[in-house]
Amino acid sequence: MRVTVLGAGTSIPAKGHSPAGIYVQIAREHILLDAGPGTWQRLERAGAPWHQLDRIFLTHFHVDHSLDLVSILASLRLPPVKRKKPLHVYGPPGLKRLYRTLNAAYLDKLSPRGYRVVFHELQRATLRLPGYAVRSVPMNHYETKAIGYRLTAAGKTLAYSGDTDVCEGVVELGRGADALILECSVPDERKVEGHLTPSKCGRIAAEAGCRRLVLTHFYPVFKGYDIRARVRYAYRGRLTLAKDFTTIQL
Repeated sequence: MRVTVLGAGTSIPAKGHSPAGIYVQIAREHILLDAGPGTWQRLERAGAPWHQLDRIFLTHFHVDHSLDLVSILASLRLPPVKRKKPLHVYGPPGLKRLYRTLNAAYLDKLSPRGYRVVFHELQRATLRLPGYAVRSVPMNHYETKAIGYRLTAAGKTLAYSGDTDVCEGVVELGRGADALILECSVPDERKVEGHLTPSKCGRIAAEAGCRRLVLTHFYPVFKGYDIRARVRYAYRGRLTLAKDFTTIQL
């Protein structure tokens, strides 16, 4: 399992911290976890076979996590791409309505041509896919329906929270994971509802017993702030503060 963070930030422009998106090469498949603005271009920059993308897993529908679904669907229908295999898109309830609304707004220019798009709405579910399994777990992100994903292949597990506040689900998601990717939006002193801080990420990782903690989704307010020190109050395992194109191998 090879994991590349394509966006370690938010919608606010910040060097090295673009909107959310993670590329995972797992078994024989190529997948995206979230698709914030610019994810499609950064996937190509990462050297991934973008035209062979198999699945997209959206955690929720805020623009910094989902807007490039438009770019993806618009480009894959173009004749030079010559796509034939289906694309599967997963997300919380409302995914199909989101697609219909976007496609209407773009005058049917997101409808597939030459291939199929299959939409799957999930809450708490387990999927058996070619060579790996995916489990979705509800997260706590404002009033938005949000889910995290846990991917397991060949005895290795990757967990990704998307946006969330502290909840039982996020600990469940990361339990014993080889890598737990958590959002870490703001400093402890500026905690906001629906998001995590460094100390809370550390406590979640410690309770979950994950082997490696990867933090992402940093707002620019972290400039000059010692994130590591706050995480270390509770968590002693391997720690990575992601930037765009941070890559890990599981």
